[in-house]
Amino acid sequence: MSGSLLPSILAYSSFLPSIFVPLTGLVLPAVAFASLFLYIESEDIG
Repeated sequence: MSGSLLPSILAYSSFLPSIFVPLTGLVLPAVAFASLFLYIESEDIG
């Protein structure tokens, strides 16, 4: 049963690199930089 499911998953997942590459290359570093900047610039770091 899973043998017939795997080719259909692989056929429909060919668009995933075009989503995950910009996500990990642009969005995640931007979120990390923004959150670290806000943490550094906050007055009550502790």
